[in-house]
Amino acid sequence: MSTKKSFTDRLVDASAKFAGIRFLQVIQHAFMRMLPVTMIGGFASLFKGISIGGYQAWLQSTPLYGALGAIYNFTVGLLAVYVVTLTAYEFAHTYNLKKSGGLGVAIVALACFLIVTPYTEAADAYSSATLPMSWLGSAGMFTALLIAFGTGAIFKFCEAKNLSVKLPDSVPPNIAVQFTLLIPGTISILLAGIVRMIFAATPVGSMQQAVYAVVSLPLQALGANIFGLWIIMVVLYLMWFLGIHGGMTIGPVITLLFTQLQMENLAAFQAGQPLPHMVTGTILSYSSGSLPLVIAALIVCKSTANRSITKLGLLPSLFGVDEPIYFGFPMILNPIFFIPWVILTPSIAVWGTWLLEKTGLMGYATGATAGGFVPFFVNNLVSYGIRGLFWGCVLFALDVVIYIPFVKAYDRQIQKQEAETLQEKAEENAQ
Repeated sequence: MSTKKSFTDRLVDASAKFAGIRFLQVIQHAFMRMLPVTMIGGFASLFKGISIGGYQAWLQSTPLYGALGAIYNFTVGLLAVYVVTLTAYEFAHTYNLKKSGGLGVAIVALACFLIVTPYTEAADAYSSATLPMSWLGSAGMFTALLIAFGTGAIFKFCEAKNLSVKLPDSVPPNIAVQFTLLIPGTISILLAGIVRMIFAATPVGSMQQAVYAVVSLPLQALGANIFGLWIIMVVLYLMWFLGIHGGMTIGPVITLLFTQLQMENLAAFQAGQPLPHMVTGTILSYSSGSLPLVIAALIVCKSTANRSITKLGLLPSLFGVDEPIYFGFPMILNPIFFIPWVILTPSIAVWGTWLLEKTGLMGYATGATAGGFVPFFVNNLVSYGIRGLFWGCVLFALDVVIYIPFVKAYDRQIQKQEAETLQEKAEENAQ
């Protein structure tokens, strides 16, 4: 009998070891708790952004337009707020901070995150301060994770060293716990204030701006060439894998490097002249990241949880709204999906597009775009014509095939968890 493990078995083993790391468990559990927020916000974004026929004109003439905007802005638009709160909460439970409690750590972490977030102070006593929502959403997620773990580590240290205000045993627990939070909470908030002052004294200005500078400045130096584009696309999905909004972080770099080239191609296309640039930052689209996984999951998944999530996430993914699957499946910080999501699919899109253009099987990108919230094949048709539509579908099918063994490996894990849960419930009922 052969004892050689299959590729899927190796993936499961590697993922199990990786998933056993406690701080990754904290992040994954926190993200999974956000599923209602990301799912509802994703659908709100989809229904607000679709532009078909006279739909937009009708929608903007009704109160529904504002309601959908509010739903999105206060769900997905505030992701960093939910991330810092739930991550700190999960940290307290994972590391068994019984004295502090999850809710106390979460509230202090949220306060620390808001302290380091840049805002405009009130000009006078009769004016209001303004807190920009840009850093409270996906753009602030990495900062939110740092703050959540930093706050949790302070509470963990204080609890291990028994650093808390001592009260008599006669004090009711609901009052005593407030004083238990006082010392670690004070340390956390003071450190957040110091961090704010340090960054404010630099040309960067804030933690969030520092994160963007660290990521974007080296990418800008790569230049508008095929190698630079490939690295930029890999880094974009790496950011998403780490829980950072890749489009918001890397998007400005792509705009800076390639917009002029796209406009020159568009001008030549309109004039009926040969297109001057092969590399314009536009590649054959395979949707914006989650759709190949969703289709692969619908084909091979057997677990109840995965099939339910992918059915709910199919429509948003088709129109480029990935957050429900990124956070709900989850793809973020899921080691099984690192290779197909971060390495293989963007590499095939970049180099496959370049090879097709180089061999003449497909023309250069015209510089035209169908905009957001349209299926990937529509963008391929607008940018590359009929040949782009055909080759984009071939590319998408290849991506689905690539995802299948990785999805199978993850689904096997979830099936095992569901079986264990059913067994535990059966034993409880038998007692």
